Amino acid sequence: LEIIQSLIPRLNPRWKQLNYVALEPNPIHRGRFLERLDQASLGENVEVSVCDDYFEPGKFESQQKYDLVLLTHVLYYFDEPYQAIQSALTQTKEGGKVVIVHQTATGIPQIQREHMLEAKGNQNEMFTAQDIRNLLDTQSHQHQYHHVHARLDVTECLQGFETGVKIMSFCMECDLRQFQEAKFFKILQAFWRLAEIEDSGKAFINEPIGVFVLPAPSVTVEQRSPEDQDPVIDYWQLAQRFDWSGTFLSQYHRGKSSSDLRLLDVACGTGRWLEAFSHYIQLDEGIDNVVYDCLDPCGSSISQASKKIHPPFQQGNQYVNTIQGAQLESNAYDLLWSMHGFYMIPRQDLKPVLKKCASLLNDTGVGFIGLATRKSFYVDFYEQYLQIFKDGKGEGFTSAEDVIESLGECGIQHQVHRIFYEEPIKADDYAALEHYIKNEATVNCFNKDKEAEQLSESKNITLEDLLSHPEMERYLNSLLRNSVYYFPEEIWLISFNGSQC
Repeated sequence: LEIIQSLIPRLNPRWKQLNYVALEPNPIHRGRFLERLDQASLGENVEVSVCDDYFEPGKFESQQKYDLVLLTHVLYYFDEPYQAIQSALTQTKEGGKVVIVHQTATGIPQIQREHMLEAKGNQNEMFTAQDIRNLLDTQSHQHQYHHVHARLDVTECLQGFETGVKIMSFCMECDLRQFQEAKFFKILQAFWRLAEIEDSGKAFINEPIGVFVLPAPSVTVEQRSPEDQDPVIDYWQLAQRFDWSGTFLSQYHRGKSSSDLRLLDVACGTGRWLEAFSHYIQLDEGIDNVVYDCLDPCGSSISQASKKIHPPFQQGNQYVNTIQGAQLESNAYDLLWSMHGFYMIPRQDLKPVLKKCASLLNDTGVGFIGLATRKSFYVDFYEQYLQIFKDGKGEGFTSAEDVIESLGECGIQHQVHRIFYEEPIKADDYAALEHYIKNEATVNCFNKDKEAEQLSESKNITLEDLLSHPEMERYLNSLLRNSVYYFPEEIWLISFNGSQC
């Protein structure tokens, strides 16, 4: 009921009506909810229906799609929590959200870990926010996480009142009134140990809550567009595996003084990312003007990128410079992104560069950095190359982990969306192999045009040299399956706002 009441003030001006559908198969809980509902005054623009259905994956199939699906303290009870999350996402409209509210590992779960097995014979409902985060990360689900400080009033529990025993029973998922006194006392002692007693005599256990916000997946294009002639799938993956249309729409609605959005592309290169974005992302028709500023140290790259700027993007300023050296306007951008553009930024420059990027964003702006991790072929191969051919001498690529570490040191809050995929190349496709291994993995081709010089450490190496060296051959053969090389890529799409130290 409190959730409904909190939503009502947020209806106007965008939404005029709230249709709230609640599922509660337990007749006792459902009856109590209906009683409270009868006593509440919610207004004419709120309609609430309460159903006795189970939200079982594969069983609950509603033709209705929802703007918001709430899973509040319920994932404990599903045998397959991830399937429940997937079902919630399928019931959500494109552009909508799934919100999961769940206990963290602090508070009652500490008592459950200590006593639940003995109390009820199993720990089936032991499931915390960290478990949910692990599931989402493993499945590369984009999400935002919010840690909410909360406390549980256990005053009546410690006093042994009937209501308090019911609260304790609920927490332990069994009826403690049936327990022998000694067994009950052990659990009561655990509550006492965690409780903080205030001067007023009230007792509380710290019970923080984790809140996950998942955007509904956009319609996924399973195959690349015929117009997409990029030699690799990197930018297609970045376009398909994140809710870009929802992000732009959110920024559009947050705009305070202008209907235009302003975007800076850092290390834009020849516009490969922008081209993929145009192929696969359809922005809301209300977004009719996005001023697109390009920054890259190579003028010919910017020239090529500018030819790929099409409505609703409008050509803005062009900065032929590095992000370190460019003179840019602070607090100016709604969006900033750099896709595969940070590999060649020296690690010692990361902190000032990230601070600068954060300072370029306006109060509601958001920045994105897409970069491979150390597990990815892009980063790992060049490290292997330096070890095998150069005795470990030379600077490797800056990785996504380096960026995360520097963001933390700067005090810039950030989120990470993980994208996993493999680039398949047939072993007998010599030209494609040479391009991928030499150009994509050892040349800063993400930032420079085709005429750019290769990295000094690898410019004279040939594919034959790589494949004929025993250690490198062994490394590459580990990626070979059924005459196809599968190059693993783990890309972190890192988002951040304008806050900085």
